[in-house]
Amino acid sequence: ETGPARIVTERTSRDRGNRQLALVLTAMAESKLMLAFLVVGVWFSWTLFGWAMERLTSTEFGEDKARFVFTWFIVLVQSIGNASTGAVALLLTGKRNFTGDVPARDWIIAGTAFMGAANFGLLSLHYIIYPMQVLVKSCKAIPVMFGEVIFERHVKLTTAKCISVILLCAGVVTFTMGKKGSKGESLEFDQKLMVGLVFVTLALLCDGIYGPYQNRIKTKARERHAPITAYHNMFNMNLWQGLMAFFICLVTGEFPKVAAFVSAHPSILKILADYAAAMALGQVFIFQLQASFGALVVTKTTTVRKLISVLLSVWYFGHSLNAMQWSGVAMVFLSEPLGKMVGDMFKRVEQPRAPPCVRDIEAELTSSLSAKAAAKEAGGPK
Repeated sequence: ETGPARIVTERTSRDRGNRQLALVLTAMAESKLMLAFLVVGVWFSWTLFGWAMERLTSTEFGEDKARFVFTWFIVLVQSIGNASTGAVALLLTGKRNFTGDVPARDWIIAGTAFMGAANFGLLSLHYIIYPMQVLVKSCKAIPVMFGEVIFERHVKLTTAKCISVILLCAGVVTFTMGKKGSKGESLEFDQKLMVGLVFVTLALLCDGIYGPYQNRIKTKARERHAPITAYHNMFNMNLWQGLMAFFICLVTGEFPKVAAFVSAHPSILKILADYAAAMALGQVFIFQLQASFGALVVTKTTTVRKLISVLLSVWYFGHSLNAMQWSGVAMVFLSEPLGKMVGDMFKRVEQPRAPPCVRDIEAELTSSLSAKAAAKEAGGPK
C-alpha cells in the first residue's frame, strides 16, 4: 500500500494499539484497587476476629467470674455462620452443585482436620494468652510445608522455606522464654503453659493436614475437568465440621450447659454473634484474595494481620511484652522475607544448569566431535 491508504492503515493500527494499551492500564488499575480492597478487608475483618475471639474466651461474667468455656459449641456456631455464608456465595455465583462432585470421604477428612485446628486453637486460649497463641500459630508453615510434600508429591523443600521455618521456631522459643508481664502473667514452663502449648501444637498438626488436603481435592477436581471454587471449600468443610461438632455437643452434654449459661448471662449472645460474624467475613475476604491473587499474597497479608492482632491484644487487654518477647515477635514476622532473601542469595551463587534438551544436544555434539577426532588420528576421513 502507498499514499493515503498506507497512512490510514498505520493510523488505524496505532489507534488499535492505543485502545489496547488503555484497556490494559485500566485493568491494572482496577486490579490494584481490588487488591487494596481485599487486603484492607483481611486486615480489618481478621483483626476484628482476633479481638472477638479473645473477648469470647476471656470475658468474665457475674460475681463468680464465670467464663464461656464450651469450645465445641463455639466451633458449632462458627461452622453455621461460615457454611451459611459459603452457601449464599455459591448461589450468588450461580453454583447449584454445593459438593462440587467431590466424594464425601475427601470432605470429611479435610473437615475433620479443619475442626481439629479450630477446636484445639480455642482450647489453648484457656491456658495461654492470645499473643502467644498467635505467635505459635504463625509456625503453621512448618506442618503445611511437610503436608504439601506428603499430599502433593511434586512439591519440594527449598532453602527459603527451611530458613523461614528455623526463624519461626527461634522466634516462638524466644517469645515463650520471656519473663513475666506487668499483669503478673507468667510465661515460665509451668503446667498450665505446657497444656496450652500441647493444644496449640495439635492445632498446628491439623493445619498441616487440612490445608494441603484441600490442594489435593482441587487437583483431583481439575483432573476430572470439574474445578471447584473457594466457596465450595468454605461450605463443605464448615458443613462437616459443624455436623461433627453438633454430634460431640450431644454426646458431651454441652447444650444444656450452654443453655444454663445463656440464661444466667444473656449478654454472651451478642458476643457469640460478633464472633461468628467476624469469622465469616474474614473467610470471605481470605478465599476471594486467594482466588484472585494467589497464596503468596494471602501469606503476606495474613502475616501482617497477625502482627496487628498481637499489637491490638497487647494494647486493649493490657498484656505486657518485654524486650526479649518483642525480639521473638520480630523474628516470627520477619522470618518469611528474610528466608526469601537468603534463598535468593543461594540461588544466585549456584551455577545455572542448561535445560535437559540443551544438555542432550551438547552431549551429542561432544560425542560427534570426539568420534571425528578419533577417526582423524587413525587416518580416517576428515
